[in-house]
Amino acid sequence: MSNFDREWMYDRILEDGFINPRFIDGVENFIAFAKRHPQCLDSDKLRCPCNHRKCQNKNILDEFTIMSHLGNFGFVPDYYRWYHHGESYIPYPSMLDYHQATSLGETVKLGEDPNPTTQHLYDLLKASEQEIWAGNPHGHSQLSVVARLLNLKAEHHFSERLYDELCQLLSELMPTDNIMSDSFYSTKKLMRGLGLPVEKIDSCKNGCMIYWREDNELVNCKFCSHPQFKRSKHQRSKQKTTISYKKMCYFPLTPRLQRLYASDATTKHMRCHFEHERDGVMRHPSDSPSWKNFDQTYSCFASEVRNVRLGLSTDGFQPFGPLGQQYSSWPVIVTPYNLPPWMCMKDEYMFLSMIIPTCFYL
Repeated sequence: MSNFDREWMYDRILEDGFINPRFIDGVENFIAFAKRHPQCLDSDKLRCPCNHRKCQNKNILDEFTIMSHLGNFGFVPDYYRWYHHGESYIPYPSMLDYHQATSLGETVKLGEDPNPTTQHLYDLLKASEQEIWAGNPHGHSQLSVVARLLNLKAEHHFSERLYDELCQLLSELMPTDNIMSDSFYSTKKLMRGLGLPVEKIDSCKNGCMIYWREDNELVNCKFCSHPQFKRSKHQRSKQKTTISYKKMCYFPLTPRLQRLYASDATTKHMRCHFEHERDGVMRHPSDSPSWKNFDQTYSCFASEVRNVRLGLSTDGFQPFGPLGQQYSSWPVIVTPYNLPPWMCMKDEYMFLSMIIPTCFYL
């Protein structure tokens, strides 16, 4: 089915102000098509594809309300492929047309244009693809080198001074036209542009609670009454500084999931749970009975294979061995199960080896 065959979806109003009969017939055919796919039904209700801000394939309504909404608001833009209502998602009108276009050297545009935030990421990644010096045999870029150095810093507990001196040494060993970062400060500035923020949230010294949202204004723990801030040695000083007893590092989930779809290296793997080989052997969590039961219970969520499935795990450990018995850490790790198993384990390991050690020095 090509886009041309569904032009009626966006030809709703005639010149005289009445609804196009072709649009009415098309809506009835659309509802009948969706009802033939029970995996997309929630009882007898469907996702509403109208262009109202509260719907747009998010709100689940009965068929008569959906028909009324479509008559009033029309379809959500570019919904030529009904993948929320049982039709297999193909990002181009037909794969035959796609292969014909690419074989002729034509540029094929898939999907919508990136938003400003994503475009900023693309610009940064494009700039970082420049080789750290022209003609280096391994093809390293500035971003790949500093990412490797940050990994080494986390695993081997480099000080910032050691990191700065190592950057300077590497720069001296390279040709003069290199673009090597010269300090830890410049490295952080570069990595900050990736848009993966870290939030530091005050928490109770005894681990009872975090001071967040409605508890943000509290100065004592509401469970054990322990004060949030340390007592200043200069109580009479006009400049009062508040230092929390303990902080928690929070890595916002949304931008990190967005990066999985923004990168060509990972976006193709986000459908692995649906597209991997099924031969009766459990090769992925999606082969388990619990996963299949979830799909049956929440059929509307399961109908969009690009929806993200997350697994949560946590365990405590002492970061510094027997020399630091008074310290412990309890990382809470969220793993996207859309990915192949080997990528899930790799992401979890990288999270522990690169991110968690930074929490211990707060």
